Amino acid sequence: MTRLWLFLFIVCIGGCERRQHLVEQHLLEFGTIIEITMISGDLTRAERLLREIETRLRAYRKQWHAWEDSDLTRFNNALQQGKTVAIPKSLVTLIRLSRDYYDSSGGLFNPALGKLIAAYGFHGGDADSAAVAAIRRNLPTMQDLQVDGGMARSSNPDLQIDLGGIAKGYAVGLIADYLDRNGIDNYILNAGGDMRIAGNRFGRPWRIGIKNPFAPGVVAILQLEGRHSLFTSGNYQRQYWQGDRRMHHIIDPRSGEPSRGQSSATVLDADPVRADVAATALMVDGTRKTRDLALSLSIDDFLIISDSREMKASASFADRLEIKVSWPMEIIN
Repeated sequence: MTRLWLFLFIVCIGGCERRQHLVEQHLLEFGTIIEITMISGDLTRAERLLREIETRLRAYRKQWHAWEDSDLTRFNNALQQGKTVAIPKSLVTLIRLSRDYYDSSGGLFNPALGKLIAAYGFHGGDADSAAVAAIRRNLPTMQDLQVDGGMARSSNPDLQIDLGGIAKGYAVGLIADYLDRNGIDNYILNAGGDMRIAGNRFGRPWRIGIKNPFAPGVVAILQLEGRHSLFTSGNYQRQYWQGDRRMHHIIDPRSGEPSRGQSSATVLDADPVRADVAATALMVDGTRKTRDLALSLSIDDFLIISDSREMKASASFADRLEIKVSWPMEIIN
């Protein structure tokens, strides 16, 4: 992991008797730039916290990376050899959550598709159409992972766990908890557009943009104060073209092909893990199963943008948005 830069911006409040510092650090991790912004009156302490966050993120990479050597890849390799294997301590909670969210999403959130995602070329290698076709004949699901106590085995040789749809939310939540415990009340953790927000910016709400999936800029502005998690899943993040088809990494577990119909899905929730998972599930089939998914995943605030530039938003979320585009909007009550 590489530290890219550290930026300090000093703002005086209360006649400058006490200086509050806006501290920003940008890191490269989880395949994206992670921006950490916090407000602190103690620069030395802030820098110590940032160093610890960097160390923790490096450890998470060694535990959860989907194709580099990690606890997860070693676990997957053992499963594919037909072994009954102990679940590493670093994966126990993530696998439990993944199985639970697989059930509550009706199978639309399916971390068992890692081997298929790799065959499409999204694990750092080339696409392999023959491998894609073979895996699609017997698509693995989280039900193919049998767990008994702390042990697991797979009944499908093509099952490979990929935590890309949940690990970022889990990591952001752990880092947020660390900042909370250390008395940082005002911060943003931004992992490639997926955010955990706390407090405010010098007494004013944090001002957040929701990315336009079709062009530079934003579709809406959101002002947030207090504790929130804002996660977006989109087909523009990891993608390539195969003829006239956009191939992207969000796979519809029912067909084994990249999802169609949605360009992005954004979820606002208190829980970063639920927001991460729900954004992925809505990206798979949110324009059709909007109400059902919102109810089953217990989310209230969401925005879905279709491939045809039509928007669907929950009424509560729409009320918060400052819309910057003229696309049609359907309100979901």
